[in-house]
Amino acid sequence: MKARQAVLVEPFKVEIREVELPDPAPNQVLVQAKFSAVSAGTELAVYTGTHQWLKDPNMPDWKFPFRVGYSAAGTIAAVGKEVPGNWKIGDHVSFPGNHASAELLTIGHERGRWWKLPDNLDFDKAALGCIARYGMGASIRAGLTLGRSAAVLGLGIIGQFAARCLLAAGAHPVVGIDSVPMRRSAALAAGVDHVIDPGAGDVREQLSKYLAVRGAEIVADATGIPDAIPTAMSLACDAGQVVVVGSPRGKAKEVNFYDDLHRRYIEVTGAHGNMLFEPSHTRLAGAWDIHKAQKWLLASIASGRLNLNGLVTHRIQPEGLQTAYEGLLKKKDEYLGVVVEW
Repeated sequence: MKARQAVLVEPFKVEIREVELPDPAPNQVLVQAKFSAVSAGTELAVYTGTHQWLKDPNMPDWKFPFRVGYSAAGTIAAVGKEVPGNWKIGDHVSFPGNHASAELLTIGHERGRWWKLPDNLDFDKAALGCIARYGMGASIRAGLTLGRSAAVLGLGIIGQFAARCLLAAGAHPVVGIDSVPMRRSAALAAGVDHVIDPGAGDVREQLSKYLAVRGAEIVADATGIPDAIPTAMSLACDAGQVVVVGSPRGKAKEVNFYDDLHRRYIEVTGAHGNMLFEPSHTRLAGAWDIHKAQKWLLASIASGRLNLNGLVTHRIQPEGLQTAYEGLLKKKDEYLGVVVEW
């Protein structure tokens, strides 16, 4: 089968290439993508050449030319004879696919996973499923969420999913914080209780208007900016939790560990979406794994429990991917969620 693939050949240069995919091996399935979704933080870090893994000798796959994307949906086109389960040609699935019209998924490989879609879930919405897991990490790592106040710092695609998953998990009130008006409007469209513009004054003072205690019980940092983490810590109440869901690329300049963390007995934890790949050696064992998370996300999107209102701003063809990256970089009040139609 011929397939088109989006490839970053070097920083700031995207090409759409055509390749011939072989028939699936016994341990593979062939999936034809209908839509893929852009994960702005990760993909822009690669697009601009700033992702730390590009220079890591222990990450040989993270080199140019690089195939971008990790969240897609489509139909199964062929099934290898040793693939377990009752999978059939034509089944609708979500999978961690690159931006491509077709993909071979291999059992045992990190990306060799796929999940059947609920009957009423459209492909363009399902394509967001794998990205959503990264924002969902705030709810998973916080543990108890029902009735607890939450603030989300940064309302890009991951922050939007962090806020929306916290809402779906019963957090209240949920407050979104971002300087971009369109992002704040998108969060309100999804049911976020309040939004804050950092440019309108001291964020802690603004937050105190909405919370009965001084600071939020849960703070999700989705900015991807190392120096924002001390700010996130300052927004948490004493004994509160700070969950880092956006990938902070670099080092924070200053953290006062005594005053900002130790004396206030707050908890700061990371929540990279890959934590659910193999959770058996962690505290998540028995509670969450990647299959449980993806099935919950897909079911919640299908039912409307996980609200996607205001999230997707652009639906593009593959040839428009570079324009979309430039928009996500430079036109933040226009671009938020981008899906690619194959």
